[in-house]
Amino acid sequence: MDRIERFLEDKLNPLYRAHYALWVYWWPLWRKLYSGRAIRQLWNRYRLIREGQCVLDYGCGTGEFTIPAARIVGSKGKVYALDCLPRQLRVVETKASKEGLDNVEVTLSDLETGLPDESVDVVWMCDVFHEVRQKRAVLVELRRVLKKDGVLAIYDDMKERVLNYTDGLFSLNGKQGNLLWFVKTSGYQRYEEDSNHPVAQIR
Repeated sequence: MDRIERFLEDKLNPLYRAHYALWVYWWPLWRKLYSGRAIRQLWNRYRLIREGQCVLDYGCGTGEFTIPAARIVGSKGKVYALDCLPRQLRVVETKASKEGLDNVEVTLSDLETGLPDESVDVVWMCDVFHEVRQKRAVLVELRRVLKKDGVLAIYDDMKERVLNYTDGLFSLNGKQGNLLWFVKTSGYQRYEEDSNHPVAQIR
């Protein structure tokens, strides 16, 4: 990832810097002053993030939700901040350090989380799902790491179209505007990649 970013910076210097400045500085400012506040009010209304929880911020960007989540879960909780861009994660680490938060751990990935099975209380995805290429594969991974009573919360302009990818993995538990939250289904079918026959597994 670092090599790719260096290549883009060398080859597309002005464009890359302009895009990076927009993403790292102006978008978080928009989140902070406008949309982020309204979204966090939904957290409070539906008690999505609570003290002591383990939260995965999947596609965390520069941490506009990672940091508030880390404050809420407190010293007894944990927030994993996952993103595919190293620079974004460095911003998250800097913010967490300035806030004195030692319950934030960053993960560089565009799919797998590296977390144990059933170890997460809440998976949070904000304005990320529409950008994910391997949507079904990502949902399978998120289902794996969610606890049996865990919640997958997706805030995205796709709204109900997210349901096109959740069949057999998650059941819709509630919705409010762009926010949909899901619970795990009792089982799903996994397919062997090199076989024409499904192998049913209950998890």
